[in-house]
Amino acid sequence: MKIICPFHNDHKPSCGVNVAKQIYNCFACDAGGNALDFVAHMEGLDPSNTSELRKAAFAAAEMFGITQALERTSNGRGKAKSKTARSAKPVKAKAKKAEKSKPSESSAKDKPAGPSNKPLTFELKLDHKHGFIAARGFKKKLVKAFGIGFANKGMMKDRICFSINNAEGQLIAYSGRWANDFPPKDVPRYLLPKGFEKSKVLYNLNRVLEKGSDCLVIVEGFWSVLRLHSAGIPCVSTFGDSVTEAQAELLVKHGIKSVILIFDGDEGGRVGTASSLPILAKHLFVKTVALEDGVKPDTMSEDILATLPRF
Repeated sequence: MKIICPFHNDHKPSCGVNVAKQIYNCFACDAGGNALDFVAHMEGLDPSNTSELRKAAFAAAEMFGITQALERTSNGRGKAKSKTARSAKPVKAKAKKAEKSKPSESSAKDKPAGPSNKPLTFELKLDHKHGFIAARGFKKKLVKAFGIGFANKGMMKDRICFSINNAEGQLIAYSGRWANDFPPKDVPRYLLPKGFEKSKVLYNLNRVLEKGSDCLVIVEGFWSVLRLHSAGIPCVSTFGDSVTEAQAELLVKHGIKSVILIFDGDEGGRVGTASSLPILAKHLFVKTVALEDGVKPDTMSEDILATLPRF
């Protein structure tokens, strides 16, 4: 089959893809190779470079939730080999009927779940100077420090990406926002990778902890965090208009004692504030700031900012 080539400004399908053989070739720009080469090209990596091809393999594994180990073959390419397959022992052909019918003590339902939101093994190549970012008015140094930039390739193509770190500062995911306020029909404004558990993370908590604050502000969005952080205010985002039990426990675990909840001035923000208050109040001292309709923490007045705690 033929598709619009993602590697050049293609208006007429010119890239041939053979799904059965897992190969592709563009007849216009000469891009081509196997499935791993395709991932490398999409992520802006050089498939002829062994190190970068390996990064592409790990990127593919992260994107599609593949729990496999990568072993390097003699030609330097990553070869996937199941850990289970390597460690499995031959099963005896003549097993006792009683043993067959007996439930396994290590059945899948009894096994502990694997670690969630594992650190990534790759980083996206991002444009930190994109116009949509510049229009927000934040300093370039701050934008780069937060790992924010425009992606022109890969699963986050045409989105402003926000690097997400865990409380220890390890990169665990990227969230992508469509690079204007009017995404195409059926295209979500924000995108998170499959399997990412946002309910267990607070955006920017790692930087708050680095500063040593035990009081912080909780907001909904990324831009609100940037505005408050740039003003010297300890601030985290919940990735939405609600606080989960896991997020509240995460704050307690890291020594936070009091919070100020400032959700957006809309119906979602008001409902989220009402549902989040009892969750937070079980663990922390909580105050709220109610914003007027249409106002968000990244657009609220300087008078409100002046009342908030500083690092």
